[in-house]
Amino acid sequence: MPTLKTKIFNSSIDINYEEEDKDKLLQLIENLNSRLKKYNHLNSKFSDSKIIILASLAIEDDLMEQKKLNLEQSSIPNDLNVKEHHIENLSSEIINLKDKIHQLESKIDERNKRDFLIENEVDEINKQIENLNKSMLNLYDE
Repeated sequence: MPTLKTKIFNSSIDINYEEEDKDKLLQLIENLNSRLKKYNHLNSKFSDSKIIILASLAIEDDLMEQKKLNLEQSSIPNDLNVKEHHIENLSSEIINLKDKIHQLESKIDERNKRDFLIENEVDEINKQIENLNKSMLNLYDE
């Protein structure tokens, strides 16, 4: 197993690593040193271990926020599935209601036609009654 001699925040350190992890390890060391540079102004005021603890806390905070975001993002597909299911149900209900509307409109059309026929019959009967009345009046007048 190869060993990497590196410097992390004022300390030289030897790290054993797997060959396929070398690039990842170098990137991690670079990221950590970059984070620790934010605390350079504390270098003479606090010990290295306290500064590393502060940096570790900041890293943990970032990790917690990232986990929180991941959880929120993982719940999005579930929310989408629920909403898609709800939309499907509403679409189905809309189709059923449109069918009912069509049926009711057909019934209304049938009733209107029937009413029209009845009105025509009533008009015809009224004409006949009127004719009969005229005939009777004519007979009476004679």
